[in-house]
Amino acid sequence: MSRFVVVLVLVSLGFVWLMNQVMQQPGITLITWGLSSIRMKTATLILYVLLACVVFYLAFTLLLQLTGIGKKVQHFRSRRAYNKAKRSLNQGLIQLTEGQWLEAEKSLTSHANQSEAPLLNYLAAARAAHMRQAPARRDALLKKALQTDPKAHSAVAVAQAEMQLAANQLEQANATLVSLRKTAPKNNYVLKLLAKVLYKQENWEALLNLLPDLQKANLLNTDTMGKVKTATLQGLFNKYTDLKQPEKLQALWKQLPQSIREQPEAISLFAKALYQAGSHEQAAQFIQTTQQKTWHPELAELYGRLNHSNLNTAIQQAEKWLTQQPTNPNNLLLLARLHKQQKLWGVSKSYYEASLNQEPNREGYLELAELLETMGEKENAEYCYRLGLRYCILGKAERLTLLASQRPKKKQGPNPVPVPLF
Repeated sequence: MSRFVVVLVLVSLGFVWLMNQVMQQPGITLITWGLSSIRMKTATLILYVLLACVVFYLAFTLLLQLTGIGKKVQHFRSRRAYNKAKRSLNQGLIQLTEGQWLEAEKSLTSHANQSEAPLLNYLAAARAAHMRQAPARRDALLKKALQTDPKAHSAVAVAQAEMQLAANQLEQANATLVSLRKTAPKNNYVLKLLAKVLYKQENWEALLNLLPDLQKANLLNTDTMGKVKTATLQGLFNKYTDLKQPEKLQALWKQLPQSIREQPEAISLFAKALYQAGSHEQAAQFIQTTQQKTWHPELAELYGRLNHSNLNTAIQQAEKWLTQQPTNPNNLLLLARLHKQQKLWGVSKSYYEASLNQEPNREGYLELAELLETMGEKENAEYCYRLGLRYCILGKAERLTLLASQRPKKKQGPNPVPVPLF
């Protein structure tokens, strides 16, 4: 329609100019045909010619309408353009799959306006431009895609965010997804993309606010999103751990959704954060409270590393856990460490030996070897070092059997602690 108006205006202007020239320079035109001749003004001749053209055009148009030729010609032209667009789309998609980015972009855009689904042409062409690292061209094609179908705003925005994320344009991707969440708040894929962007930006505070929605959408169960959740908690905990601010760690823990606070990984990360922040007593209380509800092996391991203000109370708690799980190697290693802190070398040594025979542990081998050196048992220490080294390299467990001749005599302290028999 716009093209027709432009042509009509140009023709009208040309006609006015021509008539002006004729009127300013009138002349006589003589037409000779055999013995006959016609003499008239030039302006009159031009008027007759124009009138004849109009009559011919109207007659020709009427003829096409009466015979149906016009519709057939129009259908033929439309069909031909459609087939060209279809072939271009197929060829462009093939080239896109083959990695011929520039050729694919040309094929996809050459007949996009005649395509049955121009949105697909421009989206695929934008992908090709993205793959050849032409972000300006990519965005221009996405804009054209949106113009062909304004209702596909979400689809175009998702494609744009995907490509921005892949190109590491994190700020742009963040802005695109935040805007998109306002118009499509229930789109879980948009939520997932936004979480990935925030993860790459290490924007842990924003990710923390997103965790409830991720949990509600059941997106934290996948491996990738599980890593995002872990990194979020780790990043937030590290912030206050480095500043030695356990009270802010506690406040942060209370802000987390209950469903996340009940997850073993989150519990372990929080306990370690308290330990690294130097709040050993709070860590001990948290571990004791948590272990009463659900047993976590990693918490038992951490409990043995804490500096307890009252070692006897800590040992009694560990012995209680051992009573509940007599053969648990984590409990045995825990008691070994606690007795080592109490400098009851013989008891600690027995627990180390029992724990390592239940389940090899790299740190356990090292700690026992160092303890044996402290006790003056050089041969047993060297043997333990060798056994631990072979386990670290080969990953194969071997039974730990210390030389009987080097076993120290049992000494009774002020509060005798029974040595378990394993």
